[in-house]
Amino acid sequence: MNRRKKNNQLFVDYYDEWVATYKVGAIKEVTLQKYRINGKRVRDMIPNVTLSDLDRRTYQQMLNEYALTHEKQTTMDFHHQIKGCIQDAFHDGLIDRDPTYKAIIKGKEARNKKPKFLHTDELKKLARTLDLNAGINIDWFILLMAKTGLRFAEGLGLTPNDFDFTKNTLTVNKTWNYKKSNNHFDDTKNQSSIRTIALDWQIIGQFGPLIRDLPEDEPIFIKKKENGHYTRVFNSTYNNYLKKKCLEADVPVVTLHSLRHTHASVLLSAGVSIHSIADRLGHSNVTTTQEVYTHIINDLKEKDEQLMVGTLTSIA
Repeated sequence: MNRRKKNNQLFVDYYDEWVATYKVGAIKEVTLQKYRINGKRVRDMIPNVTLSDLDRRTYQQMLNEYALTHEKQTTMDFHHQIKGCIQDAFHDGLIDRDPTYKAIIKGKEARNKKPKFLHTDELKKLARTLDLNAGINIDWFILLMAKTGLRFAEGLGLTPNDFDFTKNTLTVNKTWNYKKSNNHFDDTKNQSSIRTIALDWQIIGQFGPLIRDLPEDEPIFIKKKENGHYTRVFNSTYNNYLKKKCLEADVPVVTLHSLRHTHASVLLSAGVSIHSIADRLGHSNVTTTQEVYTHIINDLKEKDEQLMVGTLTSIA
């Protein structure tokens, strides 16, 4: 067989071109900035490696070097972004093999952090502390985040028009730019974040009537002042309130973003497929979901093995 002609383009240059071609204008600025920062880190570590010279050994050595100063999850995030670029190069025929195949993710010992998610019984205890009889409030926002897996900005951007109480669905197609003083609607994180998800009977039966008479295209959870401007919202305000509720429920203190992880964990534990969860969370592919929730998937794998053995044993 004739080997492909050697590609002498520097990988770091190809990466920058790839970001400019596939990411600029397709993802939010904050995410784009992460790609650019990681590109600079790659340029520091392997500045002279060409596409053809980027093999598994070189890629693993780069990951190992990065892991020396970063925790494992941060290394995983770095790997995920760089891998996307490399796999495109592989599928475009620019390299012969995928050097990210079976890459080993290492990292520094994680610092003591807040739990990333609640277990199902803990989430139920938290839900019981919420006051859902006082109209639109932070308690309803917390419950919606836990039951939908939305990102914080997606939740703030919800309007009555996003809910279809005939089909029992919620459409996510925008966010709320809460980080700037002139709050306004903004695009979703990326194209895959635009999605329609199923709602449960409690949201339909209890939350539906609360928003029925609200302006259809106005944010549900953002108050409008007399001068027409919207009240500034801070992530810390919501997290502090959630902390208070967690302490009241006697469950581990988590953040609003942790409710997104909780949502996925509860569904995974209930046997919902990883593909359905990826779609519900707005992940661009299943790999992202698998990497984020590896710890839960491994726990479930042990249960699956017990189930398989029990099922096969019953076949006499």
